[in-house]
Amino acid sequence: TLTLESYRVGAQKERIAMYWQDRHGKAWGSLRSLLAGIDGDGRVQMAMNGGIYDKAYAPLGLYIEKGVQKVPLNRASGGGNFFIRPGGVFYLQGERAKIVSIDKFKPTPGIDYAVQSGPMLIENGTINWRLKPSAGSRKLRNGVGITRQGQVIFMLSDRETNFYDFACYAQSTLNVRQMLYLDGTISKMYQKGGSVPWQYHPFVTMITVERK
Repeated sequence: TLTLESYRVGAQKERIAMYWQDRHGKAWGSLRSLLAGIDGDGRVQMAMNGGIYDKAYAPLGLYIEKGVQKVPLNRASGGGNFFIRPGGVFYLQGERAKIVSIDKFKPTPGIDYAVQSGPMLIENGTINWRLKPSAGSRKLRNGVGITRQGQVIFMLSDRETNFYDFACYAQSTLNVRQMLYLDGTISKMYQKGGSVPWQYHPFVTMITVERK
């Protein structure tokens, strides 16, 4: 049976941030270099890859970091997971985290961080009807969810799985009500106290949970 490595964000003591490039405009590229660059004080509790990128190693959809929009919302259609409908956005506005489908997303001032990905796996407590239990595409998967109580959970499957089983597990075991797929195959999660995972492929955007 599938199990997920998961990290629940403690809203009172922790904050979520996103990273792509360092102050010189160079991509961090890996969890290892990001942690070496920002974690001198040991504040990072969790870090993982944060979304799908294009051939030029740029985010494929909307990306906002520290209130600055670096890439606009992508409403195009195409092949691949990113374009399975509906796509979604995970964003942070002050202390509030939300996951919404792209047609419900409204760019408003005050969004600190946002990443677009796809597909939405769970929306308003319902698993996306496009995800088939019989689907043969099995990969490592990572995603972000928000529970009924409003708690943010980051998840990484411990083995190759299809979208449906990944969503089912999050819904039934972790009480996730909104869930957005982030990426697969190359996905890795670092948790404080563990070793930094080895990567064969670069990451573009990454998401961290940090001590306030």
